Amino acid sequence: MQFDLEEIKRTIAKKYDWGPSADWTNFHFKELSKDIEAATGDRLSEETLKRIFGKRKVNTESYQPQAFSQMVLMKYAEGLKAGHSRTNGTIPEKSFLTAKVRKTIWWVFGCGIFLAAVLFFTTPDNEPEKYRFSCKNPRDTYPFTAMFEYDVSEIDDSVFIDFGKDGETFLPPEKSMINYFYSNTGVYNVQVYTRKKRLDSLRVVAWAHDWQAGYFPNSTPEKFSHFMDQSFYRQPDCFYATSEGLKAEHVDLSQHSWTDYRYFSPFGKDLDHLSLETRVLNNASTGSFSCYDIGIALQGDFGTIDITFTQSKCSRYAMLKLSEKQMDGEYDDLSAFTVDMSDWLQLRTKTEEGNFKVYLGDKLIFTEQYQKPLGSLLGIRYYFFGSGKIDYIELKDSLENVFYRNDFTSTGTIAHK
Repeated sequence: MQFDLEEIKRTIAKKYDWGPSADWTNFHFKELSKDIEAATGDRLSEETLKRIFGKRKVNTESYQPQAFSQMVLMKYAEGLKAGHSRTNGTIPEKSFLTAKVRKTIWWVFGCGIFLAAVLFFTTPDNEPEKYRFSCKNPRDTYPFTAMFEYDVSEIDDSVFIDFGKDGETFLPPEKSMINYFYSNTGVYNVQVYTRKKRLDSLRVVAWAHDWQAGYFPNSTPEKFSHFMDQSFYRQPDCFYATSEGLKAEHVDLSQHSWTDYRYFSPFGKDLDHLSLETRVLNNASTGSFSCYDIGIALQGDFGTIDITFTQSKCSRYAMLKLSEKQMDGEYDDLSAFTVDMSDWLQLRTKTEEGNFKVYLGDKLIFTEQYQKPLGSLLGIRYYFFGSGKIDYIELKDSLENVFYRNDFTSTGTIAHK
């Protein structure tokens, strides 16, 4: 069998139905690693799986796993197609039972299934698991401690919580409260789950009075760390984290990392009828890395607009999240988001009646439709591979009224209604 990485990834993604792999967390990769080892007897680490599924950026567009990883993936994919993903990876021996015996076995098996179904739907023990989970203060200004109340005493399995930071904490069944300190602004999807299934989820929003900046290691935005000095990137005419400033923040410039600027505030405006205009720069002159990725995200109550622009010929790393849609340069043609990064980019986006448009200067470069509403605007993010610059941002509502503008100068001009 010839190794086909894309086909194997599609087979695994279809089997687990976890949604786009770009949204998978440590929990998903841990589960997949365990399943592969249980099925094949060979282990692929979580980090290896993250590189394979594009969660970690690699240095070549034609990335191929090592020979051992290819062998294990092929073995596991064959097992999935044969329908025995949680076995030792061997193919069952051919049965030599007579037709009469097989018919008898199937009759007994069918009766057993029928009786099991009757018991399942009539036994009170199979009622939905009883638990309680809530947050007393899900929206507050950062930094703050969120207080979660819960009752998982009647659940037989161990229960865990992810506070939206891609980590895992055990919930002691004898307790009824757990607290978590949110030190950064943003939106956090909190999940409660067992090893078998997700029980519940809710959203925590950490508002800000002003922009917050920081950085995160390559392809791991959940590990965002804010700059201790929130003034060094506020240049006289733009936001820009210089190499000297990043070194002072102990950012290892020999390793690939991203600078991140974010502002979350109760704007009170509909993201489904909104336009954004901005001017950004990211290239070798600013201290960027190859492909010069620029990301711009608008977070709504129910969905997100998140675009990654790249240098020409780097469309593999372009990306778009638009409400229920997820488009990735690995599988989709996002060449519209590959642009000449040698000079400032003037970008504009517009949402109206389920239609989304992107303009570069005055030129319309991309359109797409979506179905699920995005809801009220909660926040804005810029993220740059390396370090980029932001000249200004302007947001308008459905009536073309400017409700937020920032020139990112030392004084700044803000209209926020």
